[in-house]
Amino acid sequence: MSLWRRERVEGGGVAFLGFEGAPSDTAVFPWREERGASTVDEPVPTTTVVAVRPWGTEVGLLVARVVLGVTAVVGGARTLFDLPRGHGDGTAHTQALLTGYGFRPVAELATALGWVQLVAGLLVAVGVFASFAGSALLAIALVALVVTLPAAWASGTVGPAELPLFAVALAAVVVLAGPGRISGDADRPWYRGQTAVGVTAAVIAVGSALTVLLAMRS
Repeated sequence: MSLWRRERVEGGGVAFLGFEGAPSDTAVFPWREERGASTVDEPVPTTTVVAVRPWGTEVGLLVARVVLGVTAVVGGARTLFDLPRGHGDGTAHTQALLTGYGFRPVAELATALGWVQLVAGLLVAVGVFASFAGSALLAIALVALVVTLPAAWASGTVGPAELPLFAVALAAVVVLAGPGRISGDADRPWYRGQTAVGVTAAVIAVGSALTVLLAMRS
């Protein structure tokens, strides 16, 4: 979905100001203008102006997306397959964390968490269905933030909640701003409607996080 605004320009023409992601074949039709006592349809000179984000912004979105995705993939691989080696038993570590924060059933949740991190992280890293894949990582980060807030409050420092807080911020950028033009989603229909996609994905993330916290935590 693209928004267009009509503006008069010098010389009697009309400029259409649009936004990035507008279809390249967007048709510009004449409109009615008053000429004396009659109303007629006449074509007028037009200029299409598309406002795009600077490349620095696109590179920034790429960096945020890749960092979030790769971090999630590494976390999922550690939970599921104890990879990379040399860092202890990742599965046991994840299950111990879930147990400590009161989640049940631990084994099933650890497996689900690992696969979500692995698959969603891969999709985010390559920029395919990035906002919806990012919503899964945002939900995980929100749950982690909520369960670590009491310890942060008790200690009077942000330490216990620092990593979840950064993860929430990074995932929110990917979900709401989208993957950017350097991605597999570029020029897809859902890419052109990023505002609606981002808001929907954010709502899904918050709903998923609340479901996990209320239904799977004692």
